[in-house]
Amino acid sequence: MKKIEDKPKSRLKPILLTKKYSEELAEFIGIMLGDGNIKLPKKGDRGYRIRICGNSETDRDYLLNYVNPLSIKLFGVEFSIYYHPCSKAIYLTKSNKHLYYTLLHFGLKPGNKKINSVSIPNWIFSNKKYIKACIRGLLDTDGSVSKHKNRNYTLIWFKSAIPNLRKDFSNSMDILGYRIAKWTGQTDTLQTCIAARGMLRKYKEEIGFSNPKHERKFMI
Repeated sequence: MKKIEDKPKSRLKPILLTKKYSEELAEFIGIMLGDGNIKLPKKGDRGYRIRICGNSETDRDYLLNYVNPLSIKLFGVEFSIYYHPCSKAIYLTKSNKHLYYTLLHFGLKPGNKKINSVSIPNWIFSNKKYIKACIRGLLDTDGSVSKHKNRNYTLIWFKSAIPNLRKDFSNSMDILGYRIAKWTGQTDTLQTCIAARGMLRKYKEEIGFSNPKHERKFMI
């Protein structure tokens, strides 16, 4: 797909960079719901910024070699790469009003995700393949894989401070036939996990990981 770039001071009407639902689009939506952010332009501001963040040590491979190529394939848009000078943060960032309006068209919201109480877009629930892809994107970014102190295998964890997103995650797991643990936490950020060995094996076979850091840690 040919890359589409914003022209300086362009006043062209925004266009949709893709017009159809797909598993790849559902995964990108999951990535954005996890570690993505869409800047809400202020009056007179051309800042249609889309950003995806991660850890420069553990997420660099995933962001540069999977997420950025996924964006190019889906939208014809290549992100720029930025390393925070005072932390281990890495960002994929792009100012592109066509991408901005495309993501809004498919159900994402600009601004603070917690304040907006974001959720998984309804169209994703129309197809189990879309749900699986979205969950993969969500867990690749906001999920973790770690060994439980009382078990000799790893668990898959997900935590969120957004009630709607927690509700949609639980609903998605139910639709796909997964048992998850009760949501727990001492603050408004609650967590759950896939703990049963059979469920973990099912997740690996049916959904899997696109983020290599999870793939390397996973053990059943």
